[in-house]
Amino acid sequence: MGFEREDIAVRLAEERTRVGYSQVAFARELGISREGLRQYETGQSGISGEFLAKAASLGVDVQYVLTGIRSANAPEAERALRPSVHVTGSGTANVVQFAQPGSTVNINHNPRVVNRTVVEVAHGDGHISDEQAATLTRLVNEIVELEKQLKKKPGSFRSVWGSVNAHCGVTQYRLIPAETFGKAENYLRQWIGRLNSMASAPVADNDTWRKRKYAYIKINTKDDAAWLTAYLKKAFHTESIADLSDDDLDRTYRAVATRKRDRARRAP
Repeated sequence: MGFEREDIAVRLAEERTRVGYSQVAFARELGISREGLRQYETGQSGISGEFLAKAASLGVDVQYVLTGIRSANAPEAERALRPSVHVTGSGTANVVQFAQPGSTVNINHNPRVVNRTVVEVAHGDGHISDEQAATLTRLVNEIVELEKQLKKKPGSFRSVWGSVNAHCGVTQYRLIPAETFGKAENYLRQWIGRLNSMASAPVADNDTWRKRKYAYIKINTKDDAAWLTAYLKKAFHTESIADLSDDDLDRTYRAVATRKRDRARRAP
């Protein structure tokens, strides 16, 4: 189970996004500052039991946040928290909310008709471009692949995107402001850097670890095998990646990853 603080932080951001709250709204509902929530969602601070109890009342699956395993009764709990709406043929809407044990129910009758306008923000002017979105997508894909290689409980595409959205204070990555693109890109590149420098990279199953490195290197240099041969000769005085030590293989892997990112940046 993923009890690491970083994993818990990612799942908290994912759950907040799932239940439909922005960072500002979620923090307000839970009675904490946005900065306090940001520290929770980036793993800088441990999460208190009181916070989790309040979050559960908003529909957050606390078991999933802590362990990565969904609660068996999560759907029932979510339905209990969600109002039931019945609309008659004449257009009258009746909203029914089921009270929970220990709840205080206040009944107010107000004959006034209230019209609510819901504003939905669509991406476009002021938000990241298609090209910038593609760059973020490539980085997220790289993180997911690295996590699969290096972690027993790797993050999913959804959890990585949830973390990016939380970092930038949005609910969808296409709503990231254009001026915040650099912040999102740096966040993802730092994540990749942390994964690449993990001390546990050559895991206990060394054979599997090396095969994954071989596969990545070969796939990303198949269009220019001469470059790889030249790099191996210059750096290690060999022509075969099979002759490399774990450290040298990891160094070659990073060189290929850097080359891949540089070529992606230069691509039209």
